[in-house]
Amino acid sequence: MRELWISRRSGRRRTGTRVSELRRLFEIGITAQAIEEPLQCCASNDPACEVAGSIRQLDFDVFGVKNLKDGPIIGFICGSDLNQGQCREYVRFFDLSNLISNSTPLINVLPILRDKQRVFVLSENIVTGIITRADLQKPPVRILLFGLVSLLEIHLSYLIRQFYQGDSWKKKLNKKRIAYAETIMRDRVARNESLDLVDCLQFCDKGDLASAHLEIQRILHFESKKSGLKLLKSIEKVRDKLAHSQDIVAGTTWEEIIDLTGNIEELIRLSEKYADVRA
Repeated sequence: MRELWISRRSGRRRTGTRVSELRRLFEIGITAQAIEEPLQCCASNDPACEVAGSIRQLDFDVFGVKNLKDGPIIGFICGSDLNQGQCREYVRFFDLSNLISNSTPLINVLPILRDKQRVFVLSENIVTGIITRADLQKPPVRILLFGLVSLLEIHLSYLIRQFYQGDSWKKKLNKKRIAYAETIMRDRVARNESLDLVDCLQFCDKGDLASAHLEIQRILHFESKKSGLKLLKSIEKVRDKLAHSQDIVAGTTWEEIIDLTGNIEELIRLSEKYADVRA
């Protein structure tokens, strides 16, 4: 795995292995447009009770509102607000706090939705779409999260090799975990894959080893073994959900998932800082 990160010939970091490069991919190449949905609309003079029924039937929370069928969206209504009268009586107008451009980098959409249920999307200064927290379950976001976790795992392997001499890390894991890694290695060697036993450890094993070493704790700013292990276990749970195409937010909250994404980036940056100084 080291050869995927550092060129054996030049000793330089390979392109695409830094967190800044991964972030740039999602800043330039993948934007809010990748996960936005068209905003379903009604007319401002539609009966509010009928539109409320349509919103419930579609399992939406909001509709956009237009004065004219082919006109611009002037605002939005929340299904929970609607009662008697016309929709115009319940319109909420857009403001800067709930608007983003469709060119907003996808990686920047996550912190925006940390404290919001939804944002409306502008295309050439006209509201055309909506992004809700449910849209964070889509493949582009999953690719982003899995990319970050994968890069973190490469760093954990790197730190384990730096601070555990030889096979000294084996003393920290039980025999079943080591035997499992050895089985994986035998299978991979049979396929002519070049790797060592550290590459065959699972994320949970690498988390145990990283959180148990005082120097790695210092580099990653873990307050203690317990706090470091707790953070890495949380990351492992998200990784497993992504790997098995499960609900990302099951058993937690979007606030925690989005904060965890920031924590993953920070761990990678701290490890990169150490690796760059050492280089």
